Amino acid sequence: MACARRLIQVALIQRRSIVVLGIESSCDDTAVALVRDDKKILSSKRFTDRETHRKLGGISPREVAQQHKMHLPLLLSECLNEARLSVSDVDAIAVTTRPGLVIALKEGIQKGLELSRQYKKDFVAIHHMRAHAVSAFLICDNLRFPFLTVLISGGHALIALALSSENFTVYGESISGSPGECLDKIARELQLNDIDEFRNIHPGAALEQLARRCSSNGHLRYSVAGPHTSGADMNFSTLKSSYLNLIRKKINSVGFSMEDFCASVQHHVTRHVVKKLHNCLEYLTDSGQLSPVQKLVISGGVAANDYICNG
Repeated sequence: MACARRLIQVALIQRRSIVVLGIESSCDDTAVALVRDDKKILSSKRFTDRETHRKLGGISPREVAQQHKMHLPLLLSECLNEARLSVSDVDAIAVTTRPGLVIALKEGIQKGLELSRQYKKDFVAIHHMRAHAVSAFLICDNLRFPFLTVLISGGHALIALALSSENFTVYGESISGSPGECLDKIARELQLNDIDEFRNIHPGAALEQLARRCSSNGHLRYSVAGPHTSGADMNFSTLKSSYLNLIRKKINSVGFSMEDFCASVQHHVTRHVVKKLHNCLEYLTDSGQLSPVQKLVISGGVAANDYICNG
């Protein structure tokens, strides 16, 4: 955080805007962006190879590392050209350094360090789960610390109190699996990406689209027992296993509805998260810690799912 504080001091003294180059390579998305300190995104580029993931039946760390190595320079060039800037014009280089697939993170870190050394720019290491939470400041002008956050992604699930950009108190986390991996695995088992209209989108997004077409109360048609975890902790591996077993039992049965099944999966994942959030709120209320908390931030890749985000 020393680099970030120094950048703020420079901006205040010189009375000018700060431009940061961001690099993300924690999983299957290769992404580069240029962002100004007034929250304006000057340019943003992203690449992911859905077709290769589909053929491999999931994300291969080695494959995505090669993808990052190949596409980071291309996306960087596109970003700079679109913003009409050079690396010399940026004030710092912010790179996801954790958590994520180690072999994938390495490519982004190496590129960031290379540029930092070559152009003598500050290197800012980013914890991408914390970044998910504070990214809400980009779209919410009245957000203030402390706030409660639910971080749900392809690799993680956390319920935490954000006290500052680097100080989080975790009240609940997944003891096994993640919501994104749960949804993706079930979508792949249903072979949703083999359907033409879903061939080039994320498996979890395909599941969400099918779920929107469910019948009345279809989200309750294929129910499974919820995982038993203490407090605000979660368990998505149990949910995933229950639904994978249900697929094998039901998929060839008369009257099986893919739409209702997807809606049921989505509903039960949401119900699990909401129940654990409720437990956390009860604890904070009983312990007198809730009064200064005015906002709830739901973020992470799975928060893009409208049904889950709206709870």
